[in-house]
Amino acid sequence: MRGRYLKILFVCQLNMVRSPMAEGLARARGHDAYSCGLTPGEPDELMMTVMRDKQIDMDAHVPKSLNDYAGDSFDIVIAFSPDARAASEAVFGEDANIVLWNLPMPQTGSHDVRAMLDTYRSIRDIIDTRLAKL
Repeated sequence: MRGRYLKILFVCQLNMVRSPMAEGLARARGHDAYSCGLTPGEPDELMMTVMRDKQIDMDAHVPKSLNDYAGDSFDIVIAFSPDARAASEAVFGEDANIVLWNLPMPQTGSHDVRAMLDTYRSIRDIIDTRLAKL
């Protein structure tokens, strides 16, 4: 798959942080990227802040459900938790190219804003590094 642009779907729990960050980063790399969650949450301001660090505007992001993409096809579906992977297999079939990038939800842990921003940035940078290897 290296060297070509991909149609990618990123799936996480709420489509608030990990999957929209991945969508924005993948689009910045030229991929046709989308994101969704098992149960869509609310837009996350800290996610938007750390994406602005990379000059990626996510202010218009509206969390979506995995069911919104049922019937679509993707070169690769990247799930951020085992539950997201299982749900993706249920929607797209076990033969679909579904990869697990098991990353923690960055909202857990410290409630100190600086510490939370550091955690969000760390998750963002891990995702960006993995995208560079696709």
